[in-house]
Amino acid sequence: MLPRKRAKLALALALWLILMGISGAGITMARLSSSAKWVTHSYQVELAISDVEFFLSEAARARLNYVNSGDESFVQLFDLKDQQTKTDLQNIRHLTSDNPRQQELCEQLEQLANRRLEVLEEGINLRKSGQTDDAKQAILSRDNVAVATEIDNVMQQMEHEEDALLHQRLRRSNTLFLVFLIILSAAFAVAVSFFWIQYQLLLQELSAREQAEASAHRLSARVLRLQDEERRRLSRELHDGLGQNLVAAKLSLSNLATSNPDDSVVNECLKSIDASLAEARTISYLLHPPLLDDIGIASAARWYVEGLSKRSGIEVAVDIPDQPERIPHAAELALFRVLQESLTNIHRHSKASRAEVSLRIVNHNAILRVRDYGTGIAPRTLERFLKDGTHVGVGLAGMQERVREQGGTFTIESNETGTTIEVNMPLSTASQVADEQAPTAAN
Repeated sequence: MLPRKRAKLALALALWLILMGISGAGITMARLSSSAKWVTHSYQVELAISDVEFFLSEAARARLNYVNSGDESFVQLFDLKDQQTKTDLQNIRHLTSDNPRQQELCEQLEQLANRRLEVLEEGINLRKSGQTDDAKQAILSRDNVAVATEIDNVMQQMEHEEDALLHQRLRRSNTLFLVFLIILSAAFAVAVSFFWIQYQLLLQELSAREQAEASAHRLSARVLRLQDEERRRLSRELHDGLGQNLVAAKLSLSNLATSNPDDSVVNECLKSIDASLAEARTISYLLHPPLLDDIGIASAARWYVEGLSKRSGIEVAVDIPDQPERIPHAAELALFRVLQESLTNIHRHSKASRAEVSLRIVNHNAILRVRDYGTGIAPRTLERFLKDGTHVGVGLAGMQERVREQGGTFTIESNETGTTIEVNMPLSTASQVADEQAPTAAN
């Protein structure tokens, strides 16, 4: 399976696991929430039972205070506690409606509570009647204590039952919470693993792509070097081979023309030989100017610009001063080829009548700038070239590749007023590249 497909599969699995983890965690969280509600429900039942016990105790205390003092406010307090007790009993019955055992105990509690309230109310009524029968009140007090004991017994059973439910629900709640954490942790860990695998696969693909691009750049650079070598060879062949033959033919025709000055055919042949010799010399110089090897980039560039200006009629302003020291040959050759291709493009495509060329050495960097005042490059075409180096001819791409090979930067700007190409080439990098290329050139 291709690395890209493996990366996509790893990403899909990671996303699927995250979704499954979220789903599982959501289900577990819903159950955990339900379990938490039941835990709260048990606490509510226990609180309601405690409230019943408290209200009954307050009712008994109100009855005792009224019997002893006759203060009517204690009767009102008793009535309030009586109502609160009955309300809480109904609340307990409602809260325990899902538990048959608690319903049975609730029934007993309700009967006993009502019985106790009746005993307490009877004591209050006896005091209201004006009777001071201490013996009767003592009997009622004993009955109150007996019923209170039975109520305590029932409440203890209810609380014990609810405590058992509470412990069970707490265990379930804790278990669900633990499961929730395990699901989230497992899903996160596995998803991170798959993301890591995808990251590694993407790194492998990126590394393979970088290696492919580096191989392509090396191949392109080698093609350019071979092209330069072939141009140099052809230039030498034209100069040393064809050029010498034309010179020999010219000498012979010159001798013949001297012997036959009135022979028009010989004179025409001599003119053709002169034109051919000039054309061969021009082609040889364009393929690889000997000035570039002998004197340097400044003289070769000025010579080339002057020749192109004469042939094309384009007015070119040149600012290329002589340099005190020769720059590396690899940099000279790259800069000259960029200049040559730039001016050729101006002549062929820009429809410009005026251009500017400058070459400066600043801080051990060679800066070449070629500016024309033509129609410019179409914005969409320029955008595509700047983005991925496509949708243009081999000229711009070749210039960019030559500059990149020397470790420099290639910048192009264009609008309706013209196009500017600027090359910034570090000469130290160019020297290193030249040293690396020397064995190859020698081979």
